[in-house]
Amino acid sequence: MTTERTIYLIDCQSFYASCEKSAHPELKHKPVAVGDPDRPSGIILAACPIAKSQGVTTAERASTARAKCPELVVVRPRMQRYIEISLLITRIFESYTDLVEPYSIDEQFLDVTAVLHNYESADALAKILQEEVLLAKSTHCSWLYLSFASRICFRNVN
Repeated sequence: MTTERTIYLIDCQSFYASCEKSAHPELKHKPVAVGDPDRPSGIILAACPIAKSQGVTTAERASTARAKCPELVVVRPRMQRYIEISLLITRIFESYTDLVEPYSIDEQFLDVTAVLHNYESADALAKILQEEVLLAKSTHCSWLYLSFASRICFRNVN
């Protein structure tokens, strides 16, 4: 017997860096990474897509990242702010389903099986969730992008 459920894995891409770009609009088109700007031996916690396209990777030394991308702007992390934005996003998801399981600060599982009948499709609901998060956090984190993976199938094994 197959019991099919629709479960989204939602990942906020480049979460810390996206939050910082939102807080600093002047950085919109610049390569940005989150880390300690005063410690060349410190590590990069997150990098925006522009920085990633120039070879910057998470967990590498800031000095290595700057060697790859001399114009890289390294911003000091603000963990409390990231937590606040993550909780805001969680509340939005909880307004659609009570089956929300945070996996990390920027990843969550949502079981939308019970509410999916209210929407045209799983993709349509995903688009609605993306738009609502973007609208709700427009003053909080306007450069945040969500990616969705869905349709996890569970099989009962006897």
